[in-house]
Amino acid sequence: MSAGLGEAITTGRARERGPDGAAARPRRQLRIGEMSGATGVSERLLRYYESRGLLNPHRTGLGHRLYDPEDVSRVLLIRFLLDGGVSTQNISLLIDCAHEGIDISTTCEELAAMLDEEYERISREIASLRRTRQYIAVLTGRAASLA
Repeated sequence: MSAGLGEAITTGRARERGPDGAAARPRRQLRIGEMSGATGVSERLLRYYESRGLLNPHRTGLGHRLYDPEDVSRVLLIRFLLDGGVSTQNISLLIDCAHEGIDISTTCEELAAMLDEEYERISREIASLRRTRQYIAVLTGRAASLA
């Protein structure tokens, strides 16, 4: 994560209740520009992720977006999956069904099937990239270095 994350967290606050009903410590939140800085994702893309249901920031009375600090890791996961070629629709399914420590094969059959398809797609892409790299290595005299 970004070294500047601590600097990016603002004093925007959301009140929560603890298990005893007493007010818990206020949570610090990030504004959209700060979230962009913390994740390296543009404000435009953050709004797009929200429109696709991948993010659900809180809103101030004036409609300004406020993100929870946990949303930083969510955005980084979204970027990671998008960079791997996973569609926003499949990312939404993954986020909706999968939770840390849950066996997805028993909780969400649709997600398990999608992940199997993504695994196979990525495996095909890796094989194709290896063949392309080998071809380029032969053309450029690098073939010996790939052994």
